[in-house]
Amino acid sequence: MSRKTRNIGVEKDPVVEPLLHFIVPVFNGKTALARNVGLLDDFLAGRFRGPYEIVLCDDGSADGSARAAAEISAVRPRVRAVGYAENRGRGGAIKFAAAGCPEGLIIYSDLDFPRTSGLESILLMAERLATAPVVIGSRFHPDSRTVRIWRRNLIGKAHRLAVRRFFSGLNVSDPDMGFKGFRQPEFGRLNRLSRMDRWSWDLEVLVIARRNGLPIEEMPIDWREKFEDYSTSVNLFRDSREELQGMLAVRKNLRNGLYDF
Repeated sequence: MSRKTRNIGVEKDPVVEPLLHFIVPVFNGKTALARNVGLLDDFLAGRFRGPYEIVLCDDGSADGSARAAAEISAVRPRVRAVGYAENRGRGGAIKFAAAGCPEGLIIYSDLDFPRTSGLESILLMAERLATAPVVIGSRFHPDSRTVRIWRRNLIGKAHRLAVRRFFSGLNVSDPDMGFKGFRQPEFGRLNRLSRMDRWSWDLEVLVIARRNGLPIEEMPIDWREKFEDYSTSVNLFRDSREELQGMLAVRKNLRNGLYDF
């Protein structure tokens, strides 16, 4: 008599999704904070399949943003508030927040992001980070649909021309876009070489990545700027001058070999 045998399947370990740290640098953004963080948290809670946290980093605000961020974190369990007293700039805020996020994925956006772009872009960026260590949103990708305030558009064109002139091998269409994603531990390696804290940090971190052979993937995003919704914390002409000075400093650092792993 033949004896029946039973196939015993080998149980596979469950797939563990990496923790997403979504960093939002905040500078004098109190009026938009609760609304925009609420939009972001509600979207991620309903659509993102993995674990996440939103890290609000107050960049030395003078309008009570730090207290507002703490109040939001008290009622939204997936929101964490950090910060410091003296303004450092967007890059400084991102680096400070990322120091407390040693593993997983890091995506950052400006506070205005939920009002200017479709939040579905976050899902696509998280997916692409599974195969690329650096993923950046581009308003100027062929598949993007972009509407900009004319003054910001003019200054942005001048900035991109300067980047192409000074960093011909960078080959990215939108280096200063405030929506980028990174994998850890690669992001920590980039930031250990970073010397910029303000607006030029965005350019610098891409220059460091390209210098050391890390792939940079661009993805399209839809972008709609509305004057009445846009944050008043940005002084375009002052910040453009600061970016140009930072651009020259990044080029000098690159030539001096300060960006090598």
